[in-house]
Amino acid sequence: MNAQDAMGQTTTQTSRPPDVGRKFADDGRVLPFAGNTIICHLPQQGEASQAFDALLDIYRAMPSRDWMRKVTALPPSSYHMTIFGGANDKTRAYPQWPASLPLDMPMDACNAVLAERLKRFRMGKDAGPFHMRVNPDEPPIGETPLTIRLLPADEDTTHRLRHLRDHLSQVTGIREPGHENYRFHITLGYQFAPLTDAEVVAYRADLARWKAELARKVPVIALGAPEYCLLADMFAFKRQFYLR
Repeated sequence: MNAQDAMGQTTTQTSRPPDVGRKFADDGRVLPFAGNTIICHLPQQGEASQAFDALLDIYRAMPSRDWMRKVTALPPSSYHMTIFGGANDKTRAYPQWPASLPLDMPMDACNAVLAERLKRFRMGKDAGPFHMRVNPDEPPIGETPLTIRLLPADEDTTHRLRHLRDHLSQVTGIREPGHENYRFHITLGYQFAPLTDAEVVAYRADLARWKAELARKVPVIALGAPEYCLLADMFAFKRQFYLR
């Protein structure tokens, strides 16, 4: 049965988005989300910055969309592709917490242990650059905004990313759900309230157009060496060092 939002518009999204209460409040405010992660920031300077510039065009267009009243846009400085999600203070359960570390270990101590392991780690033949392209497929029904799905642009990148993620799982002691089928992406914003049916239609049309424009402007997105980063929330990912 369809519900109605606060403005009386019909919506079939009756449950709150999955990150509400974890990463964002139900009014869109960013919440603490301490942890660590391995990512590739989108280059903001030089020849490889075309993707960042194209995403800035999307960022500029977001405020004009009615459905954005239910989405918190991330700062462009945070734009990145996750290589391997690390540990965080709100998911203290194996296997998403490092296998050899106590579940009650302070987050700072966990960060330090993983940093030492990753400083000794060598990527070898799995090192970047990584060449990605926009995934043009429609997002799954029910997927919340605002995500640009990516695919490896060639077989070499596919194999290197798969091997690298397997090795990082071994080094960190973390095994994410869906490890083998992980879908690479760039997150531009988080939904914090259900969309109406009309907003879902508008959102999906906007996303399809934006993805097509991004793919046209930047057929291949080049990403460099992965970075070990710490975060206090989803607005900033502080690089500690590049993986070697």
